[in-house]
Amino acid sequence: TSGHILFAVELLNSMLRDSTIHFGLNSRRYCWRWETICSLKTDDNVASFIISNLSTWPPETLHTLRILACFGFHTDQGVLELLDASCVAPSGGLKSCIQNLVNIGVIEIVGGLVSFTHDLIQQNVYEEFELHQRQNLHYDIGVFLGAKVFANLTSTETESLEIRFDQMYISESKSA
Repeated sequence: TSGHILFAVELLNSMLRDSTIHFGLNSRRYCWRWETICSLKTDDNVASFIISNLSTWPPETLHTLRILACFGFHTDQGVLELLDASCVAPSGGLKSCIQNLVNIGVIEIVGGLVSFTHDLIQQNVYEEFELHQRQNLHYDIGVFLGAKVFANLTSTETESLEIRFDQMYISESKSA
């Protein structure tokens, strides 16, 4: 397991799902056949093994991972706190899902940044959901965060922003 707790947990969960190990009601303990355990083929790469088991996780956890993956390898914890109050967040909110993901070792929080523990996890999570779903999630996140930023601007900042958008639109229409 290379000391990675998530690898150990996922390995045990996969052995339970596959009935490689089972709980004996009479013996009141977990049972297995040593030969079967020794013949198991697992990926040497912790990230690859974790990725192969993501589909068994609860929908709220997967949605939280997708939101995180939309930001890349890491994002600011403050941004996620803003999103926690949005329709983008899964039922129950981002906070509890993020804490669960930290506890099992998929992400970590250091210095206010929430990061994936391995770039392959982020990449796979991002690529495993369809393009139109990714686009919709990016759009929903952008609209929510844009509205939050716009709501907190002063009237002078808002006017300046509107002028810059108008200039962008004009310059695009002239080149078209």
